[in-house]
Amino acid sequence: MQPERGDVVRSADPFKLGDDRQRPWLIVNNDSHPFDGEQYIAVAISTKEYGDSIPLSADVWEIGGVPRQSFVSPWAVHSPRNEDFVAWQDRVTAPFVDDIVEAVETYLE
Repeated sequence: MQPERGDVVRSADPFKLGDDRQRPWLIVNNDSHPFDGEQYIAVAISTKEYGDSIPLSADVWEIGGVPRQSFVSPWAVHSPRNEDFVAWQDRVTAPFVDDIVEAVETYLE
């Protein structure tokens, strides 16, 4: 699987313990990533809402959606590789991804 910016994919979660360690991730990198097509920058999607969580409302989905109200956690960044992906799930709009990238940047400035 070679996801693109805006894809939601299932992958292992390095922040979880136990047997159920998968979660959905939103791919946010562009093709300037030095290992584009092999490794990605992704942010966590969770059903838990925190202060800086960004809701995944119905209007941000280009394809698909989630069965329960979910949120992007822009502080939870992961760098999965192709072999880490379990399944492609959905796709969100480009403007939504741009908003998420802006949110991630606030933790890096």
